[in-house]
Amino acid sequence: MQYLIPKYKDEVIIIFNHIKVEKLKSQYIQDEHYNIVIDGIAFDVRLNEFYPNNHYLGLIPVMIDWLSSEEERKLAQSRYRSTMNPEILPILMCPDDCDLYCTVIVAEVMIKDEEIIWNRIGLDTSQLSNNIEDLGEEVQWLGLVPTMRFKKEEYYYALNLIYNLEDEQEPTLNKTKGQ
Repeated sequence: MQYLIPKYKDEVIIIFNHIKVEKLKSQYIQDEHYNIVIDGIAFDVRLNEFYPNNHYLGLIPVMIDWLSSEEERKLAQSRYRSTMNPEILPILMCPDDCDLYCTVIVAEVMIKDEEIIWNRIGLDTSQLSNNIEDLGEEVQWLGLVPTMRFKKEEYYYALNLIYNLEDEQEPTLNKTKGQ
């Protein structure tokens, strides 16, 4: 890894991660399907590198057209479009059930100027029996996974594919400046 050294005392250098969505095969699905790729590595593979005994290899993105119910599709899209800071976004799910009630990996998402930050990544442990909106209420944070920063334009261009929003560039910000 290359480190950048600031020229000036108060200078801050921000290094962005690269995110894209590619069609790949995965551990349990042999047909090509969308996968989140960060810095050249499929995200489930990256999680498996940090936690090889936790069975994260083979998890697939929360693809709107693959989710079991309309309620789950609406939740995933509303969280993706949200301007709340932070927001808990479901990003990976179990390929067996393709729903948000089994294994779900979430990201604590922050929007800051022209960047999107995945501040923390975790395993959702919420009790969803009564209300899908409770997703993200209880999370086992995966402390080995570093914070990731993405350029806003690249982030939305990539993830619009899995959240089924091909025509949108980014969510409309419904906050006034200063809020």
